[in-house]
Amino acid sequence: MNSRLSALRRSSLVLLLLWVAVLVGSYVQRHFRRQPQTEQLEVEAAVADGQEQPVRVHKGFVYSDTLGIAPNFRIAAREAVEFSSGWYEFHDVQVSLYHEGRVAYGLLSEGLRFNPVKHEASTVGNAEVSLQGGVALRASGFTLGGPERVLQSDGPVTFAGPGWGGLAGGTRSSLEKDTMELVGGISLTWHETKTSAAPSTVFLAPRVVYDRKRALARFPEGLTILRGSLQAKAARAEVQLFSAEGDLRKLSLEGSVLLDGTLEDGSVVLGRAGTTELEAIPEGRYRLTMEPSLETGWVGLRLADAATGLREFEAWRLVGEGTRSEWEWLEGQGLACGEELQADADPRRAQAARMRVVFDAGQARTARASEDVRVETGAQWAEGGDLEYSMRSRTFTLLPASGKRVLLGGPDATAWCDRLQGDEGGTLVARGQVIGTLQRSGLMGQGENPVRFAAGAASASGGGGHVWLEGDARLWQGTRLVRADRLDYEREREVVIGRGNVLTTARAVGKTGPASEFQVRARQLHYDRTAGIATYEGDVTLEDPQAEASCQRLVATMDANGNLVLADMDGGVTLRDRATARVMTGQKARLMVEDGFFEMWGNPVLVKEPSGNQVKADHLQWQRASNTVVVLGAEDNPSETLYHPTKAVPTRRPVTVPTPKPPGRKP
Repeated sequence: MNSRLSALRRSSLVLLLLWVAVLVGSYVQRHFRRQPQTEQLEVEAAVADGQEQPVRVHKGFVYSDTLGIAPNFRIAAREAVEFSSGWYEFHDVQVSLYHEGRVAYGLLSEGLRFNPVKHEASTVGNAEVSLQGGVALRASGFTLGGPERVLQSDGPVTFAGPGWGGLAGGTRSSLEKDTMELVGGISLTWHETKTSAAPSTVFLAPRVVYDRKRALARFPEGLTILRGSLQAKAARAEVQLFSAEGDLRKLSLEGSVLLDGTLEDGSVVLGRAGTTELEAIPEGRYRLTMEPSLETGWVGLRLADAATGLREFEAWRLVGEGTRSEWEWLEGQGLACGEELQADADPRRAQAARMRVVFDAGQARTARASEDVRVETGAQWAEGGDLEYSMRSRTFTLLPASGKRVLLGGPDATAWCDRLQGDEGGTLVARGQVIGTLQRSGLMGQGENPVRFAAGAASASGGGGHVWLEGDARLWQGTRLVRADRLDYEREREVVIGRGNVLTTARAVGKTGPASEFQVRARQLHYDRTAGIATYEGDVTLEDPQAEASCQRLVATMDANGNLVLADMDGGVTLRDRATARVMTGQKARLMVEDGFFEMWGNPVLVKEPSGNQVKADHLQWQRASNTVVVLGAEDNPSETLYHPTKAVPTRRPVTVPTPKPPGRKP
């Protein structure tokens, strides 16, 4: 027990000696810290009433102030005047201010008043605070120190750094927290580079709090950003730097973000979004992310100018990339919608799960959309998988999704194709095995069924009022068919024009007998449904089960139901009877469907039988029901018949007459 008590006493004595040594060392340190580094001069000059008498003047004075054991600031001055109450007045001062043992700020001033008891100082005359990275703040005066270790400006302050500068109503910095606060209407101007022609960026805010340790600037009362003729406003904002005084790492705009102004091309822009972030990415580029506005649920952007009209863009989310001087692309995600309105043109609208706008030299040039794409032009629409739209030429191309086809239509039309194109005039061109239906249309007469069509390519304009079909083009309604290399269908006038390898079908109903189906082939067709007239030209062929007629021009008259009533043929008519192989030729002919006969005129009309019999006349009738040919001659042009009997007639032998004998002779 005694040995244990003895060891405890010795330990207590050692600790007591160490504590006394610390106190003595601290006293000596403070004593020498306050001693001048150069010669002291006693001052006995008289002073005015109310002013304190200076005690001594120090030349080349250095003073270090501490709070506890941590350095607070260090003062170096050309001259220091010490007063009887213990405060100092410094001239040509350099002050180093500390945070966590390292220099946080530097202060330069013409003069400085310092109270060592309160650890407080105030500058006299113009003063400048310097930060790392060449950043400096200037004001008419600063106060520093106190229990809170605060550096505060007296009145307005100007500040500048590499490529930027600004002003504020005042500043307050905490050395303990290493934060700086600017208040009173802050304006900061940022220049891209000295040689850049891009406009400067200006930041305006009521207040900013800068956390230097985190390199984070907060704008709790809002931020306005000006760039050229554009401005963006946010309810709150944060700016994250790479280091305390480094380059921009991330700009975050919170709350409702508004954008308005004029672009370099003269377009007026108006935008609205929610939380917006601009983040630096490798190679000196930036990435933009915009979330939807809480008020609308969309990211919205509107562009308007006299040349291109009005363009609107909305998306659930907007991202983009570019450089400090221009954007490279912007992409709407989730659901993106774009609309274009131009004077004297149908409105255009597109929507997709993803829609990207690609820029060239700062100008929006191309829009690309993918996933669930829908395009609308006036009353026409189309759906597909991938869309590319040129804003310069106002043309687009729509491709289908994998394993599907492009679907397009209008108020009364639907079609499918492999690729759809549109031009500035609003004309749509579908390519690749085009098929579709047309409602409320008639083909070669009336019908309850829709008109169907198919072609290698199809185009439409006027909201689908005019349709062109190319490449084995076909229009059909029920059993009625129109086929050609190219078909032009004017739906409003109900006119069909066919060119190249024309084929049509029509039904004919006579007074007696069953109905028959006719086919007409030609090089060209012009059909006017309102007039009920179909005109065929070029190597025309009219066929039915009973006969085939050919000519160079045929004018067919239809009734309201599309039945063939009358066919007038001209230009070298040839008629072949399938049952008898009889051939009739002439210059003109007429088929009277209800009466059931052909009439033919010529100079002459020639009828040839397979047996070789021939009939010539200027006019004849072929009675189709009885298959009888009636020849009608004329006084000045009588008919002529060349008959070849079907059986041979035996030829009589010549009769031999005996020669008479001369008289007087005997046999």
